[in-house]
Amino acid sequence: MRISARCDYACKALLELALHWPSKEPVQLHTISSHQGIPMKYLVQILIQLKRMDIVNSIRGKQGGYILSKLPSKISLGDVIRKTGGPFLSLASSAVKKDLIFAAIWKEVENAIAKVLDKITFEDITNRARGMDGAAIYQI
Repeated sequence: MRISARCDYACKALLELALHWPSKEPVQLHTISSHQGIPMKYLVQILIQLKRMDIVNSIRGKQGGYILSKLPSKISLGDVIRKTGGPFLSLASSAVKKDLIFAAIWKEVENAIAKVLDKITFEDITNRARGMDGAAIYQI
């Protein structure tokens, strides 16, 4: 499985918006960019794609920005990866011929990946991120 930069940036942008949930205050581009380390030129394109997917809404104006259009618990990591990055496994055409024993195995692997990623929501990811922020690091 390979995660493209576009897919990674889309997930990071959604995490930033989920961290601001349930506030109805829109999150501005520069905030998402600086907090998540996403270059502005990519962020704009990604947010347009996420808006087309009906995952985010944009609000115009001086105090405008972006907000989630769905609850973080209704946005699965699997769905975002599928829509922004393509299939979970990129297989060569020779790997998917019906006469190959491995074609069935690769399909099983892809289904297992999908099952795991479809269970993970952006609410789960937000909870993990908040837990990591509050974690203390002790060194002896």
